[in-house]
Amino acid sequence: MALSKFQRTSYRFFGKAAEKMAEKNPKLEDSLRKARMPLTGAVYISWALANTVIVLIVAAAFSVAAAFLLPAVGIKMMPQIWLLVASLPFIFTMTAYMVLMSSPASSAKARGKNMNIHLPYALNYIAAMASAGINPDKIFASLARQKIYGEVATEALWIYKDIAFSGKDTVTAMKSAVQRSPSTKFQDFLQGAITTVTSGGSLQSYFSAKAQQFMWENRQEQKSFIDMMGLMAETYVTTAVAGPLFMIVMMSIMSMLGGQGPGQLMMIIYLLLPVANAGFVIGLQSMIPEV
Repeated sequence: MALSKFQRTSYRFFGKAAEKMAEKNPKLEDSLRKARMPLTGAVYISWALANTVIVLIVAAAFSVAAAFLLPAVGIKMMPQIWLLVASLPFIFTMTAYMVLMSSPASSAKARGKNMNIHLPYALNYIAAMASAGINPDKIFASLARQKIYGEVATEALWIYKDIAFSGKDTVTAMKSAVQRSPSTKFQDFLQGAITTVTSGGSLQSYFSAKAQQFMWENRQEQKSFIDMMGLMAETYVTTAVAGPLFMIVMMSIMSMLGGQGPGQLMMIIYLLLPVANAGFVIGLQSMIPEV
């Protein structure tokens, strides 16, 4: 894939430093490959550094503007405010750099999770085609067209491309896929297929056995998730419903008796409850598996 103009310019300015940084960070190259990002480690680091410099310039301009505008609108510039304004460029710059450098690993992890979710169902499809006597290369070609299997279909497409266009045999193509796959389950499946082929075993039997194994594991994961949802529901009722309700009643009584003002009660209603509910919603969204 050709580099964009911005990527070429970034490499021109930061290429030498990026090459040295890439040598010290071999995991980045692996993450880029598994995330399907068609860039070398040095090019990606150059691009990340260029974006970081842009963030630094924008944040510095914002801080300078804030230093002039805040006193102009009547805000007293206390030492803490000066420190905050002065530190904003460094905070934004470091945050941007860390996010950009961790992005390939995060993308690879997301791809691996997607593959693990779709793999049990994709293996059923593979086993069904193998039972009909279809060759492995045709199976991968057909699987690649089934977009409902997510990133598994993407990996199948690359295996088929290696066979059809790069001249690799099926075993070599699967070995290459093992190296670039972000899913350990898919790697295990391919390694077993390679061993079966090289030892003269039956791929049809292997695919059927693996499909049954992964579907059983998937059912166990779903059962564990349902049990965890029950625990989460009990925790939610205790910490985000009953607990705050008890505190609201107690503080209301104390407020009427003249012991306390409404400040703490307002904090519970307008801060604690929304934050607790938002935390549970975000947590559940991150844990709910796709089906």
